[in-house]
Amino acid sequence: MEKTILVLDYDGTLHDSSAVYEPAFRRTMKEISALGWIPEAEYTSEEILYWVGFSSAEMWARFHPELSPERQQEAGRMIGRYMLSDVAAGRGRLYPGVPEALSELSESYELMFFSNCHKPYMETHRKAFGLERWISSFWCVGEYGSLQKEEVFAQYIREPGRRYIAVGDRFKDIRLAAECGLPSIGCLYGFGTPEELSGADRLITDIRELKSAADSLQ
Repeated sequence: MEKTILVLDYDGTLHDSSAVYEPAFRRTMKEISALGWIPEAEYTSEEILYWVGFSSAEMWARFHPELSPERQQEAGRMIGRYMLSDVAAGRGRLYPGVPEALSELSESYELMFFSNCHKPYMETHRKAFGLERWISSFWCVGEYGSLQKEEVFAQYIREPGRRYIAVGDRFKDIRLAAECGLPSIGCLYGFGTPEELSGADRLITDIRELKSAADSLQ
């Protein structure tokens, strides 16, 4: 029998992106405000980390819709460059227990990386953390234009007859499960709120609880 596939979100689920996203966000906002693109402002950590899990296009369309598409894209690229630089320099961090949890999970499940990121972001993290030791397939929603997670999954990933469980920390991951008829596990330790994860079939507060939660959905 083929293994069930765990469809794993990345930022906020495996990777504690606050370590690199917040500095990159603050640096970018300072630079584009100096250019006169946006007013100078102070941001709390909560305000910044709210955007983790959104695609760059969605984030800027909501955050500063007055900017031209070209400026939105450039600001998004700036955040991305700073994040990649920090990860390559060793400043990225997985949540505590992730390597051990993934090692255990990979014995019973097939693991899939499924993030709103673009391929360069995925490749940098893949290299930095040796993700291929545990994860057998890598999918980046950012490579599919304006498509949402559930659309990419339905159109390009899902294989007839295979069983999947969606795992993530944001409403997008729960929506993916709901739209595609998958069981879901919400990660309360990430960047989402309990309210946006309320539709999950199981909730966990630590990555080390994931195997037990997944086993219960088999």
